[in-house]
Amino acid sequence: MATLSAPASTPALPRADEQQNLARLTLSHLLNPSLWDLPEWNGPHTEDPHNIAEKIDSLDLSVALLKRYRNSLRPIHRLSADILALIFVELLEDHDHPLSSTFGSCSWTYLAHVCHRWRIIALGCSHLWTQLSTHYPEAALTCLERSVDAPLTFVIDSRATVDSSKEVVDRVLPHMSRMRHLYIPWTHLHDDNGNVPQLVSGLIDASAPQLETFYIYRLREDGKCFALPAISGGRTPRLTTLKLSYSYPRMDSASYTNLKELYIRGRKRDLITMELSRILEILEACPILEVFVTVKARFIANEPLEEEGQPSRQIRLDHLRRIDISRCAASVVSDLLGRLIIPNCQLRMSVWLERRSDFRFLFGVPEVLSVGHPLRDLRRLQVSYRSSSGGVVIEGIAGAHPFQIIATIINGSDLSDMPTVSGPLLLSIAKTLDTGLLEEFIIEETSYYHPHIGFSKEVWTQVLARMPLLRTLHIRLQSITDSGFCRVILSALSTPDAVTGKVLCPLLETITLMDDKTWSSLQWYRFAQTRKAQGHPLKRLSLCLPHYENVEDMAETDLAELREVVENVDLDPPETPHVEFPNALTSW
Repeated sequence: MATLSAPASTPALPRADEQQNLARLTLSHLLNPSLWDLPEWNGPHTEDPHNIAEKIDSLDLSVALLKRYRNSLRPIHRLSADILALIFVELLEDHDHPLSSTFGSCSWTYLAHVCHRWRIIALGCSHLWTQLSTHYPEAALTCLERSVDAPLTFVIDSRATVDSSKEVVDRVLPHMSRMRHLYIPWTHLHDDNGNVPQLVSGLIDASAPQLETFYIYRLREDGKCFALPAISGGRTPRLTTLKLSYSYPRMDSASYTNLKELYIRGRKRDLITMELSRILEILEACPILEVFVTVKARFIANEPLEEEGQPSRQIRLDHLRRIDISRCAASVVSDLLGRLIIPNCQLRMSVWLERRSDFRFLFGVPEVLSVGHPLRDLRRLQVSYRSSSGGVVIEGIAGAHPFQIIATIINGSDLSDMPTVSGPLLLSIAKTLDTGLLEEFIIEETSYYHPHIGFSKEVWTQVLARMPLLRTLHIRLQSITDSGFCRVILSALSTPDAVTGKVLCPLLETITLMDDKTWSSLQWYRFAQTRKAQGHPLKRLSLCLPHYENVEDMAETDLAELREVVENVDLDPPETPHVEFPNALTSW
């Protein structure tokens, strides 16, 4: 007997109210807010029996995907992922200095919030996650994981302790093989017993074949300067930058073969003292060194470097482009520079002035300048006396390179004061430096209560005789006393030589003068007239003198007479700019 089977069940049709709610949630309906008829729209909380919130969540996902699709149509997305990653890395390098307070905080992660694609690129770019600092331990651990195998930069924060930073340091230790830059405060590298503290001892001892920068940064803490311990057992084949605050290197401290920058800084009350033979040994081990800077560090020569009769030791550093030495004895610096062959180098030095047994002054420059020495072939020279501080500033351009030497009379010295020795000192400067090609010379006195002495006509004659190609002479006086400074120069320049009958500096054509109270129009007129009669007339005389400060009508002055023997006379001397150097100290 046949059995009748039950008819297949038919899905129940949505009720009318459900159909109405579904219609309300279609995309076309939601894109037109004026058609919205949602339950309790802008009203109090209500029940959601039809799972409207869940359906809207689904629409949110669709809208987000549509936004991602829209972003992919933007012009910026024409750049490949590799190009965007390179841009991100460039922004990262410009964003934080390793010693800034935000370094290691991943403050650049706003890039990952722009869109989905940027986030994927940022999370997948290992080079963006290489900044580690114990100041942000959680960020450091995250970066360590996401950096994969990229080179690292690690900063030990100045407030780091074993309790707060040991976990980060321990996690970094296995990755020292890819450490590129390491920054450690000097207080964390040397304890009271002269040992490396536990927190960083593992970092110092670990092998770091990729290390390029080792930086001991300074803090305002008490303590003594110390010798740098051996980094990675003294084997740092890729080390290019060594910056040491309150510490100094030894031959076994590191490998110097690829070193390009060496900075050594001592303390104000604890100057670093290094034997000259040791620093020469280190420099000789740096064949491609480019920058050598010392601050509050001095070199001493406690033993002869060569046997008597032997030639001095010479070290050639063709790549060295900058030397900056401060607070050293002039004789030791002279010895150092006399042993270096540095043809493409700019010099800046601060030395203690000395005087030899023959009364010639030493100011840090070798007595004999070798061929190719950076202080040969001077084209511009400025000598500025800072008598109130017992110093003289010697600066200018030699060839294509600037130089600056600050020579100071040290407290307790038997050299007397600067106004007393200024004349003989200028003669020593002229005899030591190579001024045969000098074209511009500036002599400057600063404010002081005592007049400068020793600037006799004989001294100026010897000085100017060494400047045969001089074309421009600037005289700048700020002394409150009159020392007849300018009159002696005029006398030397207008007196013919007793043998040859010729005047000094035959090419001189421009003189500018500022604030000489001993000036006389008759003297200037006779000086210019004598030069013109000798066939060497002045082309320009520029004066800024108190005699003209309150004159209303220049036609009533003697300028008209001066213009009879000088081509151009004016009352507006130009500024005399000083030599500019890149300031290493602001960033170190």
